Amino acid sequence: MMIKFKDLIDGLNHKSLEAPTVSVDLKNKPKSIHLKFNTVDVVVDASYSGQIDPWLGMVCEFAKGKSLTSLTTVCQSDFLRSFGNDQLLLDFLSEHENEIVHEALELLKAAIHKYQGREYLYSQNSSLVCRCFGVRENDIISYLQTSEHPTLEELSSKTKAAMGCRSCLSQIKRWLVNTDKDPSHYYKEKTRANWLIEMDYMLSCFPDSESWKMAIESFQGQQVIISYDREISQTEFEEISVKLQDFLGPALDADLSFFLIRSRQRSNASG
Repeated sequence: MMIKFKDLIDGLNHKSLEAPTVSVDLKNKPKSIHLKFNTVDVVVDASYSGQIDPWLGMVCEFAKGKSLTSLTTVCQSDFLRSFGNDQLLLDFLSEHENEIVHEALELLKAAIHKYQGREYLYSQNSSLVCRCFGVRENDIISYLQTSEHPTLEELSSKTKAAMGCRSCLSQIKRWLVNTDKDPSHYYKEKTRANWLIEMDYMLSCFPDSESWKMAIESFQGQQVIISYDREISQTEFEEISVKLQDFLGPALDADLSFFLIRSRQRSNASG
């Protein structure tokens, strides 16, 4: 039976979940999402807690039966399309334009990232290098410091890095060709302090920086977390993320990745 938007308003998926694989909540807000994955990384159940929220209910309903891979690329339009032309949903969208899905989608992505081992996006842990096998910067640095003649084959054998999708291969190769230098500062041979000063200056030059109240939150490896304080739709979020990467990447370094996260809705992992 097809789920109706009225079911979400009435509290569908608003329940506790026994032994969830991962749970994440929003800082300073009584909202949490709970996902249960099976052994092949498919969501077999999803729920949320806190006050009844139809958008969280929608996200949970959409996630059920989806693979981890498919969930990493979802956006707001995917959720809305899954409910077809439900008139109540269409009416709700016109009345709550600024609320639709954005916060719920952020919470879902935080849960997915935690399950993937990418807590560094929400904390100060060592940055993740290989998403497939959860290999972090500290693992790579430890190998480089203990191996007399480091090679990619030996590194992969010991840590499993670059043995999955291999998207991390180019980053790992940069470490290997800079083994005569301090591996913790291999990246462009600048100190962390100098990088932060340059990032802060370039961010201040970004046209939307002041109006969005952007600020550098953390710099781990090649990932830069930038907070903002503004009510926006998911479409605006996606557009500004692309603009920010296009502006800061060429100005600082194209290998750096810039992630936006709302300062008042920063996700904290729990459970």
